[in-house]
Amino acid sequence: MRPRKDTKMDNNITIQNTISIGIEIPPETFINEKTINVQNLIIESSSTNNGTICIPDNVSNNIVVPSKKKKIFIVHGHDNEVKLEVARFIEKIGLEPIILHEQVNSGMTVIEKIEKYSDVEFGIVLYTPCDLGYVKGKKKEKKARARQNVVFEHGYLIGKLGRNNVCALVKGDIELPNDISGIVYIQLDSNGSWKIPLAKELKLCI
Repeated sequence: MRPRKDTKMDNNITIQNTISIGIEIPPETFINEKTINVQNLIIESSSTNNGTICIPDNVSNNIVVPSKKKKIFIVHGHDNEVKLEVARFIEKIGLEPIILHEQVNSGMTVIEKIEKYSDVEFGIVLYTPCDLGYVKGKKKEKKARARQNVVFEHGYLIGKLGRNNVCALVKGDIELPNDISGIVYIQLDSNGSWKIPLAKELKLCI
């Protein structure tokens, strides 16, 4: 620990990121409960006496308080296995998955839930073969498709977050909304190669 001059003080130190040891802050920097940011180190002080404030050397680089995680919407149908796999991947890369249908209702509709989370940065929509549909009069041509609420919520998220901040993961050969350009669809596969393009989309947007 470096020597200090008259260091009688009552300071509250908040460490947000990795701490660099041995940083000396002149006492005149702290005036009337000011908060300053010095290379990702934030120090709050209500008062100080004359002398040099020195951070002890035993406050090491190992002390790290993680910053607030960025939130990602996940919209899904009835395929819980895919939902959980995607959520685990989002957590693994340091983001926070928000699964709308698992949030407490409190009398809110799905739209109200989306509006509640105004700090969400990105949306992932899971197109899984949960329903069957066909054109009227062509019952024999029925095809697997996602739940209708998933398609609706996909469009709503595009309107809320912007087209570039929403990505759809598609499982199998299913019917997709047509005549919509510029929508990102990534094919889900069993070997997990979908994670690479999804990570690239996330990196571009958040």
